[in-house]
Amino acid sequence: MRNILIFGATSSMAQACMHLWAQQSDAVNFICVARDSQKLQDQLIDFQIRFPNVEFETYVIDFSCNEALIKCIDAICLRHRQLDQILLAQGSMYNSEESLTAMQLRSMIDVNVSSIAVTLNALYSKLSKQESAQVAVIGSVAGDRGRKANYAYGATKAFVECYVEGLQHRIALENSNVQLCLVKPGPTATAMTMHLTEQGKKLASVEMVAAEIVKGMEQGKRVIYTPKIWKIIMLVIRHIPFFLFKKLDI
Repeated sequence: MRNILIFGATSSMAQACMHLWAQQSDAVNFICVARDSQKLQDQLIDFQIRFPNVEFETYVIDFSCNEALIKCIDAICLRHRQLDQILLAQGSMYNSEESLTAMQLRSMIDVNVSSIAVTLNALYSKLSKQESAQVAVIGSVAGDRGRKANYAYGATKAFVECYVEGLQHRIALENSNVQLCLVKPGPTATAMTMHLTEQGKKLASVEMVAAEIVKGMEQGKRVIYTPKIWKIIMLVIRHIPFFLFKKLDI
């Protein structure tokens, strides 16, 4: 039985990845951690109809509470000696950042920054003692360069990239069997980006992005841009001189 731990299990991206993993094999136990108990239960009912042989465990926590996160991870690792794959998909974003309140900004930082760092820190000390483990963290192309549209959200994702890269460096120096990759999706059609869809913008499908995440994890990739074209787009955007960049409404 393969144990797959999902943080932010109610997110569209996490759900799409879970469907792909369930299609690969029904010998899977999904350990689902989420904030919304009712939404999680509704999704799992549908999931169990589609994949009746797959097993589930559920944990409901507040991702902004570091103590709750650590207790949850301790309980999961006490129950399971081996965690084969882990996906960190928790995240928060606001439609407009021009009028963010201090409370909203703090909430986004708590979920996008603190919960990711705390989760990775608590997990790695345990995963490094296993024979192997694959971990993927959902970042964003928004972290590649600050832009007027979403610089607060982008800043949280820039932190995630730096933290993941630092941990990857540690993993390499320690010759650990843990594989850690950063996923950098471009704009994807999820609940968080519904406002962009309503504006008529074309976004990548969550199914396609999930397929690239699952494949990239299997291949042991360090960074996964998805769709792949975003690697080129962000390479260009990062290298635009600021005296030109400041004139672009992007």
